[in-house]
Amino acid sequence: MAVAIVFGGGGSPAPRAELLVELCAALALVAWVFLAKDRQRIDPLVIALAAIVIAVPLIQLVPLPPAVWQALPGRDSAVAALELVGAADEWRPISLDPAQTLASLLSLGPPLVLMVIVASLSCDQRRLLLLIVIMGGFATAILGAMQLAAGGSALRLYGESHRDWIVGFQANRNATADVVLIAMVALGASAGVPGRKRHAVWWLMGGLGLLSLTLILTGSRAGIALLVPALFFAGLASGIAIFGSRRRIAVALGLASIAIAGLLAALTTGPVGRVASRFDVSSDFRFELWRDGWSAAQAFWPVGGGMGGFAKLLLPFERLEVVDRTWPNRAHNDYLELVVESGAIGVVALIACAVLIAIMAWRSCRSGAIPREQRLFAFGTVAILALHSLVDYPLRSMSLACLLALAVAMMARSGRRALEKDTNS
Repeated sequence: MAVAIVFGGGGSPAPRAELLVELCAALALVAWVFLAKDRQRIDPLVIALAAIVIAVPLIQLVPLPPAVWQALPGRDSAVAALELVGAADEWRPISLDPAQTLASLLSLGPPLVLMVIVASLSCDQRRLLLLIVIMGGFATAILGAMQLAAGGSALRLYGESHRDWIVGFQANRNATADVVLIAMVALGASAGVPGRKRHAVWWLMGGLGLLSLTLILTGSRAGIALLVPALFFAGLASGIAIFGSRRRIAVALGLASIAIAGLLAALTTGPVGRVASRFDVSSDFRFELWRDGWSAAQAFWPVGGGMGGFAKLLLPFERLEVVDRTWPNRAHNDYLELVVESGAIGVVALIACAVLIAIMAWRSCRSGAIPREQRLFAFGTVAILALHSLVDYPLRSMSLACLLALAVAMMARSGRRALEKDTNS
């Protein structure tokens, strides 16, 4: 988890960093299979989720006869190009870019390995992983402060990265915002652990304040908008009556007044002023991307053009009036990008995964076998990433994919808890 947070934020433009995370995941899997002595039974729903996720790129890599793949929607240009070199009669897969689809399949390794391993842990062991997420959030804040102080592109881990904003260990400020938001929910869940509530409220409020400031200085509009649900889940997960006494009410109101006054004063100048100016969406290019992306989705429906190949798939459908020197690497809507790349197969897989996660969430609440703070961390993380996916591509970051896998595994039945329950009965 720690390796994924630190080195998994570069995306496809940083293959070496992603390869490092994939190698660490492979080593972790080998160690878990051969060295783990207290491995618990894995929730069958977790296995089903992993199988569904892997199935989509695997299906797209299966070679098909020429008569079959040439008849698929959106293949006319590919057939014409291959005819020029005499390769049109070869067997080819559904994916128009098999190398990228294979890379997408390999990138699924770290989150799926993490999900399976965490699902095999006891609830007490899973709780330790929340501390890693929290430390990742605060490390992002520290590195981000150093990045702002240095200015420009200093202390960025990746060449293609947002400048003059906090990005931490990520290449994209939106991904950084999600890391910080999830760390806030994890902080609330950690404060909600029994035995930690005596002074936890003060640590919680201070930590949430620091992480909130870090979030604002990422400049991520969607991230800032998601601050409300993050604080909501953090408060619920903490289980602390923050406003349970007059003293706490007075302190909370005083801190809120100071924060509002400081924010209003900073809106016109400095970094916060630049953040405020970003909320003018009248010239946001996302709307044009979505329009062209929808055209591409219709052209390749129902089989899609291949996982990982969105940039190349979109180019033939990019309208001339919006063409400029920038490269449309993503759809800035993970759901639309999934439809373009995988068609009906991806839609069915997404619905199936959503149903399985919903069953796991309902079951964890009904049985009470999973601690309350872990359930709420899981719900909050899934909600944040699902909402942000409407306007961005958080799950294309290996760091965030692993955080989602952690959240899903937190809802899985714990083998040890189940064993203890059966023994007691």
